[in-house]
Amino acid sequence: MKPIEVKRIAHIVLYVTDPEASAAWYGKVLGMEISARVKEGPYQGGIFLTFGVSDHDIALFPAPEGATQGKEFEHVGLQLAGETMEDLQRAYAHLLANDVRIAEILDHGVSTGIYFYDPDGHMLEVLLQRTAHDDGQAIRQLRENGGQADPTALDPLHG
Repeated sequence: MKPIEVKRIAHIVLYVTDPEASAAWYGKVLGMEISARVKEGPYQGGIFLTFGVSDHDIALFPAPEGATQGKEFEHVGLQLAGETMEDLQRAYAHLLANDVRIAEILDHGVSTGIYFYDPDGHMLEVLLQRTAHDDGQAIRQLRENGGQADPTALDPLHG
């Protein structure tokens, strides 16, 4: 038995320059909605965002003066609900249409991910899980391919 068994990433919290502007960006680019705004206390000005199921998936708080932006972590991976390469291509077209800065597109064997930046330089990834997690399939494949991370091309699919 594991001492702590994590089911999934519950949420992430980011320091951003302008929570309102970042919330608008996350709404436009990822379809998130504001679930709450912090009205008072030490986190006043913070904004909680949801994909529509959890109370919040991403929280945005005002960064302290002089904080280094976009280097708090490597990236956050967001698994697409879609299950086809066309779903990933549509996501790519949407990112490009919104002038999102793309870092790279990687084929991991088990998944394909588009890595991109939010307005504060935080890297995010939207990924298509190509190998099911059932019965450890994805773990086995990633182990066998040695953590594959091959740059790949992806054509945007509009519509």
